[in-house]
Amino acid sequence: MKNLKYFLISGFLIFCFSCKENYTHNKDVILPDSLSSNRILFSLSLKDSVANKYWPKFNQRKTEGAFIYFNDSISEVFFPDSLVLKKVKKANIYSNDYLSCKRTDTIPYHFELMISFDSVDKNKFYYKNPVLQFLNVEETNMYIPSVKSTEMWSTMVLHEMFHQFQFNHLSFKNYVEKEINTLDYDIRNLISIAQKDSSYFSMLKEENNLLLNAIHATKSSKIDLLKKCLKIRKRRLQKYTKLYPNIEKLEDFYILQEGSARYIEYKTMKVLNELANNNQKLTIKKDSLFKNYKEFKTIDLNSDELSYLITIDYSDYYYTLGFNLMRVLDSLNIDYKNNLFNHSTYSFHKILSTHTKIY
Repeated sequence: MKNLKYFLISGFLIFCFSCKENYTHNKDVILPDSLSSNRILFSLSLKDSVANKYWPKFNQRKTEGAFIYFNDSISEVFFPDSLVLKKVKKANIYSNDYLSCKRTDTIPYHFELMISFDSVDKNKFYYKNPVLQFLNVEETNMYIPSVKSTEMWSTMVLHEMFHQFQFNHLSFKNYVEKEINTLDYDIRNLISIAQKDSSYFSMLKEENNLLLNAIHATKSSKIDLLKKCLKIRKRRLQKYTKLYPNIEKLEDFYILQEGSARYIEYKTMKVLNELANNNQKLTIKKDSLFKNYKEFKTIDLNSDELSYLITIDYSDYYYTLGFNLMRVLDSLNIDYKNNLFNHSTYSFHKILSTHTKIY
């Protein structure tokens, strides 16, 4: 896979500044008083809350890196790093934390972490440098009609911020460059198998159902369900090991990478649910798409709106398996988050089997 690019389709703090009239300063951040700045700072406050409650290391930096916010005909660059500053042309610099410029490309849709390890991109700002790119809320809604509010948009932003957090671990970044990027096939090949091979896809669904049942099962039943799940997975992967010798390694990586980002997406929803049900009147100044958390009054993973988080689809099955594997690990009280992105092997299945002795 010569050209790997990722187009990945604080309680107290938020109370402190979200009740103010604007969000111009936060942790020494200096931004213009604008709708886009308010949305970014709102998302950063959610990041603080999610990190404090669910993933403390996610809160160790002011930000995880540069964000490019596509806003009609311009790109607003928040927290530009030296590489972005060097590559962006004719920028209007407001502060060390913000600049604006002509739209940095003509691609209509963006909501991804962008990074490349291909030397052909060595003059790009995303060469070995993880940069977030996303549309404003209004334009996102044009492509994803279910994103009707700034709050729902922010769950997507946190998902991508977590990808940036992953790549800020040097061992993880090196692993992607040297172990995943060098394979001569990629996740698209595995998606194609799931789409075309009905028996393979049936096993994926069975694995996922066993994980869902294991989450709320008793300890002894949980272990039995997980044994079945791991056996089915082993049989499923063996079908294609000859064609794709490192199929398990590749799938393990994407299950961990995307599953953990989906986990953060869901935990952001949990924080929004808490905000929806407290007495604080939190708003974002000048934002007609801020809906006062109405979508998050209740959170039900089995609802039509959120069932995508736990349901297997061939196009993103690894997101779902990763998310549900993490929920299983949580249910077993396994401490796996602290060094998750510093392991020499990146696999929730191996973490699970190591701690339960069932594989």
